[in-house]
Amino acid sequence: MREHVVTVPSKRRDAIVASLRDLPPASEQTIEERRALIEGTSSHHLDELGIRRNDVVLDGVGAEWLLVPDRSHDAVVVFLHGGGYIACSVASHRDRAGRIAAAAGCDGLIVEYRLAPEHPYPAAIEDSTAACRAVQASGRPVVLAGDSAGGGLAVATMVALRDAGDALPLAAVCISPWVDLTLSAPSLETRRAADPFAHLDDLPACVDAYLAGADPSQPLASPLFADLTGLPPLLIQVGSDETMYDDATRLAQRAAAAGVPVVLEEWMDMFHTWHAYAGALEAADAAIAHAGAFLARHAGAGDRRS
Repeated sequence: MREHVVTVPSKRRDAIVASLRDLPPASEQTIEERRALIEGTSSHHLDELGIRRNDVVLDGVGAEWLLVPDRSHDAVVVFLHGGGYIACSVASHRDRAGRIAAAAGCDGLIVEYRLAPEHPYPAAIEDSTAACRAVQASGRPVVLAGDSAGGGLAVATMVALRDAGDALPLAAVCISPWVDLTLSAPSLETRRAADPFAHLDDLPACVDAYLAGADPSQPLASPLFADLTGLPPLLIQVGSDETMYDDATRLAQRAAAAGVPVVLEEWMDMFHTWHAYAGALEAADAAIAHAGAFLARHAGAGDRRS
């Protein structure tokens, strides 16, 4: 395992943290209110990057193509959004997904997987694996990316594909991944005061809604506890100030112990899923560039094999 500590001074970091702390706590909102708040504050600048969008249904799963101009690789960045399995969408995450795809020189596909509590586990995994299979069936290789719950879902998706005998993605980027739904990570408490996102994530409520009584320690719910043998190379990015710090570091350790090539990046003074502030936060732009370069290297290897 390779570990890197990355420091990128970011002028607007404190202002962004203050704005996040001003948002109402998740515990005071219904799921519908949380979804509406997220959608109401979402924006994207993909038109400025020349990225075209196209809605699509792949094997019954809604998604959106993010078509990158002058792409370098045939591989598709399949992006799985966060939101605790109960919130967020294509609209909330298309900006960061498109930026990562562009940085990788690939087209992107952001998956509108079904959300809990309307569609509890394993609906999200059924949708993510179906989307990956559909892209693979079209003759294009996949590289995966996801943040928070989507980072955990990316790992679970690869485990499910491997166990089913399907072709695996060429590589994956996990941003602030949530991989332990048993909520046993010490950093959930030790870094709570530092992470401005902490009050925006009612994790026990998310677990209850998503699992609907299923065992949180089962491998596809909490891929931290999965056998990770045979998974493709992973880049794991985590902020030094976030409550899911231990999820990321433990995932890196377990993947490395299983023989998976792993790069773990700790970004100093960064909070949960800081990539959302690309264009306004220097560390977000730099982290996306790192993620894109990692995926591009492995997508390029796929080009050479094709």
